Amino acid sequence: MLCIQQQVALSAYICDRDRTPKNESRAMIPTPRTLVLGDNAAVPSVTYRRGDSTVVNAIVDRGMELLKKEGMCFTTITDNIIDYTSLSMATIRYEAPGGQFPPHVDHCKDSAVFLVSLGCNANFMVRGKGETEVHRFQLRSGDALAFNASTEADILHGVESIDTTPSAACEALAKIFPVFWKHRYGVQCRIYYRPLNDTFTDNATN
Repeated sequence: MLCIQQQVALSAYICDRDRTPKNESRAMIPTPRTLVLGDNAAVPSVTYRRGDSTVVNAIVDRGMELLKKEGMCFTTITDNIIDYTSLSMATIRYEAPGGQFPPHVDHCKDSAVFLVSLGCNANFMVRGKGETEVHRFQLRSGDALAFNASTEADILHGVESIDTTPSAACEALAKIFPVFWKHRYGVQCRIYYRPLNDTFTDNATN
């Protein structure tokens, strides 16, 4: 979990890079919006190499180190989760309460997802490979979730709704970044365990 200082640093980094058009008309039923984190709207994600000095790298590295200490690994990808080659970061903005993303399985070879939630609580669902039971839980501001994003892992996941009642962490963050009073940011860091110049496709967000 990210402390409030880390949440502020990540939020400031995203806001500084955000080039999403401000004059977009609001839909009657708002859908999740992938923020444009740079000057190229066609490529809204940002890519980093392992070892880059960014707040994104620092957060992912800390998360992977904690998971490794617990003996965790991404089955079918690697047994050394800190030994990644590159990562990409995309940010999806959800409006409370109707923001949702349908259940889906990522199909991204040799990659894992490190998902950080900022702002309003997200009601999340996950179903593992071969399971019949769906696990539902809340991702609060600062919570992080890591999972194998390969086709072989077959992890079904999605966002069912966004809460309108803020958590204490959300309130603290929203006092600095007012967008979080009514929104949740899903910060998806996709971690790759192969060279950066290999071809890959990101075909899902959370």
